[in-house]
Amino acid sequence: MISFQNFILKISSLRFAISLIIFIAISSGIGTFIPQGNNKQTYIDLFDESPIFGFINGEKVLKLQLDHIYTSFWFLLALILLCVSLAACSFRRQIPALKASLQWTDYKNEKRFERLQLISNHQINYDGDYISKTNLFLKKHGWSTSRFENRLSARKGLIGKLGPIIVHIGLIVLLVGSAYGSFTSESKEQYLIPGESLDLINESTNSKATIKLDNFLIERESDGIPKQFISRLDFFSEDPKLNEIKTTKVNHPIRFKGLTIYQADWAVSNVVIEIDKILYQLQLKPIPEIGNQIWGILLELGEETKKNYLLTIDNENGPIKISNLENFAEKNLYLNGDSLEINSSELSLKKIVSSSGLIIKNDPSIPFIYFSFILIIFGTILSLIPTNQLWVLFNKESKKLLIGGLSNRNLLGFKKEFFKLSEEMQKF
Repeated sequence: MISFQNFILKISSLRFAISLIIFIAISSGIGTFIPQGNNKQTYIDLFDESPIFGFINGEKVLKLQLDHIYTSFWFLLALILLCVSLAACSFRRQIPALKASLQWTDYKNEKRFERLQLISNHQINYDGDYISKTNLFLKKHGWSTSRFENRLSARKGLIGKLGPIIVHIGLIVLLVGSAYGSFTSESKEQYLIPGESLDLINESTNSKATIKLDNFLIERESDGIPKQFISRLDFFSEDPKLNEIKTTKVNHPIRFKGLTIYQADWAVSNVVIEIDKILYQLQLKPIPEIGNQIWGILLELGEETKKNYLLTIDNENGPIKISNLENFAEKNLYLNGDSLEINSSELSLKKIVSSSGLIIKNDPSIPFIYFSFILIIFGTILSLIPTNQLWVLFNKESKKLLIGGLSNRNLLGFKKEFFKLSEEMQKF
């Protein structure tokens, strides 16, 4: 029993909770550095030649479960411990503090007033029931009161005591929701060209829907650097009332029937080129060996003597670079521009088709995450509300009025209110 109590004391300490939060934050940061969810050979290839910190190679990455940090045993254990720590802190400190604050404290003698933050001592000339009049006065000004024989207690802002408890509950919901999402969430990346449709099935809700890319736009800076990617999507479902058109862009995801759609990437999918008066639609592929976001295709040109040429493009507006693989000579083919003669073949660029890269995610934990944010924000706001307390002691024989005050925050603001109330109570 003693060891269990010691465990509770340790796990509910602020130092332990902060240590766990730091550990989780560092682990999450490592998860952004190390690619997650790839096959084992990927980590062998990445980290055997360039080990992390000089000694963590691909094999150690796999053994330490750094390839799937957010679902690893040790990461989930840290989340569980943090949940237990927050719960223990609430039951050991916050809830008892709330219960204690609900109890009325009776200050029967003047000596107890000396311990308070604010004290006001007055001689007054009043022969009636002063405590009754003071009680009505404080209630009129929004104070809750408890009356005794020749004294009373008053308080205001007690709801602020609920703030830390609600914040702790919100954090626990957030951690549990995040862990739940790590196991249940599903996502896939899909490239769509304008006019193309995709059928979606949300297995958790057993609902079906279809999205169609109506339009895709790339906004660029004056120097040509992409600024924003915008996709206009048509949504169709079994219920025609839910059909609607939505727009998604980077950092502005949209939700539909439990699914979240993110604007993630873009690509040049294909081009339409006229070769010797015949139209060809050529599907392009990424060529990372040349550079990031460069797409291309090998094309055989020539009527008599066939030669291979590399066609590459890095912009949705063109041009296409046509490279001779023998001497690496390059020529540019512009959209709707003049035709080029390459190895006795006549080429002209008619159309460039860009595709929108969308990530479609089904994450059942999102309602938990949103709810936790609401709890945390609401609890934080409540925590900012100061809890103020007043005690009034009136000695009929000596005509002495003693007023004391206590506040858990914003003492300066409470001080102004305290002396204003004290001044008015002297005038009874």
